[in-house]
Amino acid sequence: MNKKLIIAKQNNQPLPNIPQQDVHTIANTLEQLTLWNLILNLLNQFFTENLQPLDKDKVMREYYVCSKLYTNFHKDFSQTLQKMESQISILRSKEKI
Repeated sequence: MNKKLIIAKQNNQPLPNIPQQDVHTIANTLEQLTLWNLILNLLNQFFTENLQPLDKDKVMREYYVCSKLYTNFHKDFSQTLQKMESQISILRSKEKI
């Protein structure tokens, strides 16, 4: 059986043969990152809202919660970034068609 190469129009390079499962894996990783959007918007709102008089106890409680959210986000983001880099390197090493 003779394989026919499909050439990209922009740089005349063969296109990679990417299984559907790999596409789903990367899509799931991207979805995991986008789910943080709501929480990051809440953190942004906390750190940019300065219109009300300060209540020290409330600010301390909110700051503690925001710091925990940020710590969890940072940990998850770092792990997800490493996972995505690994997935991309696997895709780059796949057979080209």
